[in-house]
Amino acid sequence: MKMLRLWACLVLVCSVQATPFYSDSSYGSDGLSETDFVPLEQQSLQQARQDAAAAAAAVPAQAVQSKPFNVDAITTDVNSPNPAVFFQQSFPFFGNEFFNSFGGFGFGNTQEPWWKGPNVCTEKEENDGATTETDGDETVDSFGQERDGTSSVIRSPLFGQFQFSVNSCAEKPNKHVCTKIVNQNGKKKMVTLTRQCCYGYGRPRNADFTVPCEKIEIKDIEATAADMGAQQFIESAKSAGELGNMLSNGQGKKMTLFIPNDAAFQEYRSQHQQENNVDDSKPEGSQMSSIYKLHSVLGDVELEDVPNDKLLQSELPGQKIRINSYQLPPALGLEPYRYAANCVPIEKHDKLSEQALVHTLRGVLKPLTKNVMDLIRERSDMSIMRTVLEKTNVSALLEADKPVTIFVPTDAAFDKLEPHFRRALKEGRGCASNILKNHILDLTFCSLATLPGAKTTTYNLLGEPLLLNRTRSALNQTEQPAIYINNAAKILDADIMGTNGVLHVIDTILPTESALPMTTLMSQKNVTIFKRLLEASGLDNNFDDLDNITVFAPTDKALQNSEWARILAEQPESLKNNKALTEFVNYHVVQPMIKTCDLSESLLPTVAGTNVRLNLYSTHALFSDVMNRATVNCARLVHFDDESCGSVLHQLDRALTPPKNNLLNALEANPNYSKFLELVRKANLTQMLANESDSFTLLVPKNDVFEEFSVSSESKPAQSQAELEAQVKTHIVNDVVCCAGIIPTNWPFVRSIESISGQHLRITRDRRPKIENAGVTKCDLIATNGILHEINDIIVPRPPPPQHHRPQLTHSYQPHGDFDVFF
Repeated sequence: MKMLRLWACLVLVCSVQATPFYSDSSYGSDGLSETDFVPLEQQSLQQARQDAAAAAAAVPAQAVQSKPFNVDAITTDVNSPNPAVFFQQSFPFFGNEFFNSFGGFGFGNTQEPWWKGPNVCTEKEENDGATTETDGDETVDSFGQERDGTSSVIRSPLFGQFQFSVNSCAEKPNKHVCTKIVNQNGKKKMVTLTRQCCYGYGRPRNADFTVPCEKIEIKDIEATAADMGAQQFIESAKSAGELGNMLSNGQGKKMTLFIPNDAAFQEYRSQHQQENNVDDSKPEGSQMSSIYKLHSVLGDVELEDVPNDKLLQSELPGQKIRINSYQLPPALGLEPYRYAANCVPIEKHDKLSEQALVHTLRGVLKPLTKNVMDLIRERSDMSIMRTVLEKTNVSALLEADKPVTIFVPTDAAFDKLEPHFRRALKEGRGCASNILKNHILDLTFCSLATLPGAKTTTYNLLGEPLLLNRTRSALNQTEQPAIYINNAAKILDADIMGTNGVLHVIDTILPTESALPMTTLMSQKNVTIFKRLLEASGLDNNFDDLDNITVFAPTDKALQNSEWARILAEQPESLKNNKALTEFVNYHVVQPMIKTCDLSESLLPTVAGTNVRLNLYSTHALFSDVMNRATVNCARLVHFDDESCGSVLHQLDRALTPPKNNLLNALEANPNYSKFLELVRKANLTQMLANESDSFTLLVPKNDVFEEFSVSSESKPAQSQAELEAQVKTHIVNDVVCCAGIIPTNWPFVRSIESISGQHLRITRDRRPKIENAGVTKCDLIATNGILHEINDIIVPRPPPPQHHRPQLTHSYQPHGDFDVFF
């Protein structure tokens, strides 16, 4: 019975957590049913066929065609190496009949997809891995049912067997590729089935999935190029005697040509002739011969099969063509991907001719001999960037083989920076490496990826987004529309290709908070008075050079009525090298860098040499263990975790002042606390309040409170020494309880603190913080060993509630739970 209940729960969990996918026929998993997949176990071919015949007679046709239950997700990465792939995960544990019992998981009549129609050629590839080969052609579908080539059901696996399979299918205009990885009892096997239109057949782009492969007209290379608007390049190659070399001299090898369109080739040819003083009537030299070979690649290179940042070896020795693909939003109604070869836009692609597969370009490919760092070194307007890259050793990233994109500020862009920041960058100090990484991507990002009027997002080496926006072209505008990055920098020169990536020249350094100097970050976060104090004291440059620090900066509201703000407004010159101001400022700086997720109750050493006290509190009435409020010397953190150059900025609601006295000295220094001090001495607690190694919260009634109390208690007998000591200890808590940690509470969510006398004192807040029967009239007087609250009454603990005794339980009855104990 227990086992039955367990399986029922398992069935329910699987059915609730999974999400049905109502697939159309173009991506239906039944497309895999005709593929020879791995059988669950070794079985003889003869026995399998006998079972197949019996099952085919007993099972209706609808059961054979039923679709498995799939959980599908579509990749939408702009840099996806395999565009438009559906990742399907199948569950083989129950069989199709189980999910069909629920309904809604693929039923009804469906149209047949093109790849099941005529003129489709199939290729199959198997990777055995560690799986043992089996005899016969039995296959396993998504739910572990073995099928033969006619999709008849042969046998369902035993429940105790383990099989896990993952399917992925890619749907393309002329190709349907399905890959299935089967893990059977720890043994894996991968089968890839590719269905595509046979040679001489094709489908229109963006055609419906039911449109079959139809015969297409295949012309020779010259006619094909002319139809695609790229005739001049082919004619030039033919007249130069290079066309045969581009087409492997008729050896019957499959070739792919990247052909510049007529406008692009004419512009290149004119520029080439001007630069080299070549007469148009004379044959062009070896340089043009190299250009022809550079545009030729061995093999059929269909762009939809090429992963992003793939390097293709051209027929020109030592030269490769980098292919990039960028996904477009479906809402634009354009082709799903844009392609580039060495960042030259590919205009038309995948046109079959008799001799080669043809793609046309909007420009002419040029030989690449320098990496991205070498390109920066040879430019005179990038000398500062070159220096910073080399001093921070970030240049190594630009010299490696991995693809890279860098947005390079000119020397004029560095001149826009604040002098101290510019000097720190040029010297490679501070967060120079973060500034550089803010300009670098670990992929090849061509300007083709941006669209007029649309925003394109990519991520730099810091993991921060870069938002690129290409403006729309105005009427009659001949120039390319400008591209802006984060609405801060304009690309002046785009798509300068190197062997390992591309660089774009920009006119402004891209700001990032994680690389800003601390004083610049303060300006952005409106911590202006504290920053002006730094500048007036001459400490601003020192602050910017500090690393791995935490700054607890008072807000402008916290400082606007302070003595420092008054002096800053009236006598700013007196603050220069002011020792007291230096101590005040340094008392707000802690090492190391601590973000809020790493905070814990502790004493933190400041740059000034003394400690600040960090406390955590919960403001949740119910979840009192969830700490969501932090204080520093009882000043509350009101804004936090603004990262600067290797440091972090937190803002406080009041300024910090280093305490000079311990709690005993604080009592002695204030004549209003003399009566409580007298009681402390009578109770022999002075040594405890002077102890610097412990922390206390002292609740101190003023003298006038004792005077009122003495009048009302004249008729009462005098307290004993023990009573006196207990009364004083009721006002001492062995913890630091700041006013910011006292929140309004009501029954049953009552909070309390424990005094050293063992009394539990209820704390809450209405107009002011309240501790038991006393209201706090003055909060958070900081001492070196704790804090002091001034209160308006002597604390009188509430008597404990009366004990209610239950009748004794008989031995024959045992409580079955907590509720039985109390009710």
